[in-house]
Amino acid sequence: MPDSLFINGSWISGDGSELYSSNPATNELIWSRGTATDLQVEHAIFAARQAAPEWEKLGFEERCNYILKFEELLKANHESLARTISEETGKPFWESQTEVTAMTAKIAISIKAFQERTGESSSDLAGVKSVLRHKPHGVVAVFGPYNFPAHLPNGHIVPALLAGNTIVFKPSELTPKIAEEVIDL
Repeated sequence: MPDSLFINGSWISGDGSELYSSNPATNELIWSRGTATDLQVEHAIFAARQAAPEWEKLGFEERCNYILKFEELLKANHESLARTISEETGKPFWESQTEVTAMTAKIAISIKAFQERTGESSSDLAGVKSVLRHKPHGVVAVFGPYNFPAHLPNGHIVPALLAGNTIVFKPSELTPKIAEEVIDL
């Protein structure tokens, strides 16, 4: 069975039960892989925790460079990603294309929002110094839905990565193929 889990920078086979994804319009099988076992989920969380300090240390500019490279890959794979969304969800192709466009647009929006809303500030209030600092939370869990299987998770993953967090992503069991393709980028 092909590899289905991306943990600690490597694709590995899921040792759990087999998961299938079929085109709802044709019933054609388009994807099947093993799911994660409880132990593999624990390993993914542990790996994300271990990676968090290094990812945070990169600083915003370097993390941003990774996200901008991801944006380039989204643009280069726009049509194939849209086709996969269409096949897995049964959406019309034109609507799936708008989802990929929204994913790409989310990158500039997230970068701008990060720059506008973060940083450090301080003020004195009644003899007390008040300091505002933004710091990563650590590991962020993202659960993907069926209806917008690429755009909605992307809307959480991109800002979380920009902020210095690491991710554990669980896609919808109805749309695992698009999740695999996006994570592969």
